[in-house]
Amino acid sequence: MIYRNYLGLDMSSSELRAVALRRRGRGSALSGGRVLSLNGGLLVPSLRQANVADPERMVAEIREVLAPLAGREDRVALSLPDQVGRVLLTEVETAFKSKAEGVDILKWKMKEALPLDPKDIVLDYQILEKTESGRFHLAVAFVARSVLNQYEDILAEAGYNAAVVDFHSLNLYNYYRPRLDLGEDFVLVGVDDRSLSLQYFQGQVLAFRRVREMETTPSRLFQELKRSLVGCQETHRAFGRAAVFLHCERKDSDAVLEAVGAAFEGDVRVLDPHLERLAPVPLDLPAQQVRALVAAVGAAERMM
Repeated sequence: MIYRNYLGLDMSSSELRAVALRRRGRGSALSGGRVLSLNGGLLVPSLRQANVADPERMVAEIREVLAPLAGREDRVALSLPDQVGRVLLTEVETAFKSKAEGVDILKWKMKEALPLDPKDIVLDYQILEKTESGRFHLAVAFVARSVLNQYEDILAEAGYNAAVVDFHSLNLYNYYRPRLDLGEDFVLVGVDDRSLSLQYFQGQVLAFRRVREMETTPSRLFQELKRSLVGCQETHRAFGRAAVFLHCERKDSDAVLEAVGAAFEGDVRVLDPHLERLAPVPLDLPAQQVRALVAAVGAAERMM
């Protein structure tokens, strides 16, 4: 029997994280995972500028990390650093007649919030819910066309094509959402060596989101989280009652947990992705690198 591989590639300034999934019943099986460290400066996430300093070198790195997993598969779900684009929340009064109409209207409606000329961005959106007042609550994601083109061109030169493109923190949520009962109101905090993400879900719908590229020492995390919490509490009164979950990819996870708990002034649950449950054969990777594969798995599952 021939099994199809579903590839996920999560790119960051320090690493490439790649996985191959196969269908197993109604779920997925992790047939392989790899993590490849990048030289400093090769990938620098930016909203406006080209992100990859040496495209030829990046092509070689992508081939190295994906080739042992891919087989004959060339379709990849690409997970980009959050700093590459933006995700904004907005509402509209009526549903759009088509996807294209929605993109055009949102570019016009949000032009003051866009850091680039609307014609220079690629924009997509998702309807999150229809509110009690009949309005539609949307998540709108965008990235500079030139930035996205560079990633897609490098991937194509390596022999692959980006079937799905999303951001790292959203793919963390994609992984945990079907596996854990997070409740109705919850906060998902993601921490790695270079970034912090905070996503607040009210009634299981994204209501607030903030991402920062920063040195994620415990003291800096505490300070940045306190600033973020002030902004969220001003607009969402129920925020203080939400359960808090932490996905941590740092080695000093105990210190990170202490800092996050102090910022929220309450209990924080550290998430264990239990990737070993998906892998028929144990992954030959340190525990920290296994946790780093979560967003790549969340991306790959979007194609299944």
